[in-house]
Amino acid sequence: MRLYAKIYIIAYALFIITIFLLPLFSFEGYSVAQNSINELGAQKVPGNWIANDTIVILSLAIALLATKQLNLYWKQLAILYFFCFSFLLTGVYQLASPDTYQYIFNYTDDAFHSLFTIIAGFAFCLFCISFIFIIEKKNHKWQTFGAFSLAIIAPLLMWQFPEYRGLHQRILYLGAFGWLFYALTCYQFKSNDGSISMMKFNK
Repeated sequence: MRLYAKIYIIAYALFIITIFLLPLFSFEGYSVAQNSINELGAQKVPGNWIANDTIVILSLAIALLATKQLNLYWKQLAILYFFCFSFLLTGVYQLASPDTYQYIFNYTDDAFHSLFTIIAGFAFCLFCISFIFIIEKKNHKWQTFGAFSLAIIAPLLMWQFPEYRGLHQRILYLGAFGWLFYALTCYQFKSNDGSISMMKFNK
């Protein structure tokens, strides 16, 4: 396993640890099942910098691995860059804390956070669609469609069942980022001349 993949794995592991352990030190009453990951990084929430820094680190790790693996596929790479940048900005701009009665918040940051969360979701779906066209194996295409479906269904479940939105969001993020690592390191891609290539990180 090479450098960029190791960086991704470390960033992904930090993300997993953060979204499941940080709630123990977050605001009183935080529930992994009910409260979203975004609320861990909300304004004036204890340890919010940990959640936000983890999002930034993971975004950069995805961009690094994608640059190495998709350097021949500029359209897909550009879309994935767009996703990474949007996701990174959800860690830069912070959601307003659920405790809206005790503190005064920066609601401009809150609005930008919500905006870039929506944009990141759209960009991920767009990447999945474009990614299908360069994948060689049929089962890999179906896996990509599965990731696309997850990115559509999970937010709908979060909206329909708000009491479990934290759980649904965690399933979404773990599934999407886990699939993305597997796809970037193991899928076979069609070359520009129609032949098959397998992107290997051998440096």
